[in-house]
Amino acid sequence: MVMKKVGNTIAVLIVLSVVGGSLKIYGSVVGGSKSVFVDAMTSIANTLAIILILKFFKAGMIPPDKDHHYGHHRITLGGPISMLMLYSFVAGLVMLDIISTLGKEYRVGYESPIYATLALIPYGLAIFISKRAHPIVVGYAGFTAIELIESAVSIVSSLGGIAISYMVDLAGSVGLTLYLFIELVKNFREVVEVVSDTVSHDVVEMVSETVKRYGLNVDRIRLRKVIENVYHGDVVIKISSGTLVEEAHSIVDTVEKELKRSGIDVSIHIEPEEQKT
Repeated sequence: MVMKKVGNTIAVLIVLSVVGGSLKIYGSVVGGSKSVFVDAMTSIANTLAIILILKFFKAGMIPPDKDHHYGHHRITLGGPISMLMLYSFVAGLVMLDIISTLGKEYRVGYESPIYATLALIPYGLAIFISKRAHPIVVGYAGFTAIELIESAVSIVSSLGGIAISYMVDLAGSVGLTLYLFIELVKNFREVVEVVSDTVSHDVVEMVSETVKRYGLNVDRIRLRKVIENVYHGDVVIKISSGTLVEEAHSIVDTVEKELKRSGIDVSIHIEPEEQKT
């Protein structure tokens, strides 16, 4: 059910991205604006990124098998990583285009600001939808927000290129490229944080409280974050020597099932409490 809902959401985002990107590409080609060209190139990357997010999300939802005992969840991270690769390529491409343009005068046509303005509509809708979707899609909203910012800058820059000088448009393209590099660094750090197995104190505390609620004493908790809202790990508990093995295992099974419903898949190990002398 979740898979189908996310798939439908991503399909809508793909359509909106294609529409917005097509408008920008047409405006940059016909109007000749360099700032709208930067805008258009990121639009192409945007469309490819959301398609790859869908592909990796589907792969990540495949049930566990003999090679992936805990499932394929981490394959979904291929989506955000693909986004970084695509935008890195675009950043290098537009930087080379800007360098090759330096010292060469060019003309900016009215088509560039017009079509860049029209592209605001589909990208605005895409951000609205993605921010309310599954966590794996939310990252897409950040880069789509760049599209709106770039559209605003490219509109103003291309208008300046028409009314004042092509240098205004060129300056806009340089600014957009610098902003893209800043966003790349920011999102790279976010991806590194996701793959670093960091677990918040609140999640650990929730596991501890759940175990204690069943009258068990926690000796150790070890958790790792697989993806957003999915955790794996192990818990060591202490039980009194007089507790029946069957009773202990029954309680442990109940705790494991309750935690699993919250996205926390743990193995609970039972150790006897040390006798006080």
